[in-house]
Amino acid sequence: MSLMFRGIFWYGLYSFLILLPLLTAVIVEPDRAPQPLLAELAVGAGFVGLAVMAFEFALIARIEKASEPFGEDSLQLFHNLMGTVALGLILAHPILLIISGYPAACWLNPFAGCANLATRTASIALYALILLVVTSVWRRRLRIGYEAWYLMHGTLALLILAGAMVHILILGRYTTTPALRAVWLLYGFLVVGLVMWQKLVTPIRNWHRRWEVVENRVERGNARTLILTPGGHDGFDFMPGQFSWLKLGRTPFGLGQHPISISSAADVEVGGTIAFTIKALGDWSSEQVPALKPGDTIWVDGPYGVFTIDRKQAMGYVLVGGGVGITPLHSMCQTMAKRQDPRPVVLFYGANDEDDLTLIGELEALTDRMDLTLVPVLSRPSPEWRGEKGYIDVDIMRRHVPEQVQWFKFLICGPKPLMDAMDEAIPGMGIDPANVLTERFDMS
Repeated sequence: MSLMFRGIFWYGLYSFLILLPLLTAVIVEPDRAPQPLLAELAVGAGFVGLAVMAFEFALIARIEKASEPFGEDSLQLFHNLMGTVALGLILAHPILLIISGYPAACWLNPFAGCANLATRTASIALYALILLVVTSVWRRRLRIGYEAWYLMHGTLALLILAGAMVHILILGRYTTTPALRAVWLLYGFLVVGLVMWQKLVTPIRNWHRRWEVVENRVERGNARTLILTPGGHDGFDFMPGQFSWLKLGRTPFGLGQHPISISSAADVEVGGTIAFTIKALGDWSSEQVPALKPGDTIWVDGPYGVFTIDRKQAMGYVLVGGGVGITPLHSMCQTMAKRQDPRPVVLFYGANDEDDLTLIGELEALTDRMDLTLVPVLSRPSPEWRGEKGYIDVDIMRRHVPEQVQWFKFLICGPKPLMDAMDEAIPGMGIDPANVLTERFDMS
């Protein structure tokens, strides 16, 4: 089955299962006494919102067959979007009930005298969902470390689903038939299964796939390159541009996994080394990564992702990177040089100043081994800088790309300001959106 049809299949299945509780309630109990319209809308919003929450676990479960048609980064963005959608639907549930006449205190205050176990669990789940979304959207502003947020995020998600399920089962109005009970039992098993897959099955699969640090090299731009060798196994090959989840510690279990792009060339021989270039952006990358020594253990879960030239064949490529987003593009260029690929590549590299150009020396060396046009663009250059200045835009790009650029594929990876700028620049060059592939991560 092609990636397109697999994508349609998984998207259709996802949409159907989200609506399944609502469809089951309507079809199985068509003769039940009708409620006021707002109350029925409230129930429908709650059902769909809870189903969305259940399938939020599926979006980030790292099930390769399901994620491959979309890419892990796209699923992460969709996960964030659907979390907001779930919040809106679940907020609509009590609001519509209160408007239709239900006492507000009983639904919003778990300590009110009129509250019972059903309303208490519902209000606790609602406040946990609000806290989950707030701490996710404003994590950096709230200065919550990644590991603490990771634990909080998972705990709150389980609390929300448990509270909502208890609320539904206690009320019993929409779980009186075997079919409806089966639906919610299915959702319960689904969530437990996805959690077990990510927290238990995946670490067990990686138990005998330990990696060791060979070198921890200091790079420009406050970054480090970790060279890893497989410890007692054959390692793995990957497509240039893919990423893996890295975890430090004595076992592959526990918290603290970080998505990091592979920065070395693909087509790795059996038992060969791989490299990850990590910019200091948080507590883990600023404190734990620099402390790693040769011989230390790292657990690598991967490879993942579809941000790769191997899936975007073209007569040439325009690569646009900024910050640590240069690492997957570096892997692509290294791989093309290794393969003696003759196709032209134009690489636009945005940075603050000369010292911020991570891996620039290796990229400059590649210009002698492949048809690579390297275009660094600095926003705060020194007076001696003779290259492009400012930010990557249409004018800068047009000065360096060939006339036949409409036949090239564009691969873009970088921080949000760069990605937003490219959303305007690429259409301004008359490039077909089908020829553009992007990747953005914000989970340092």
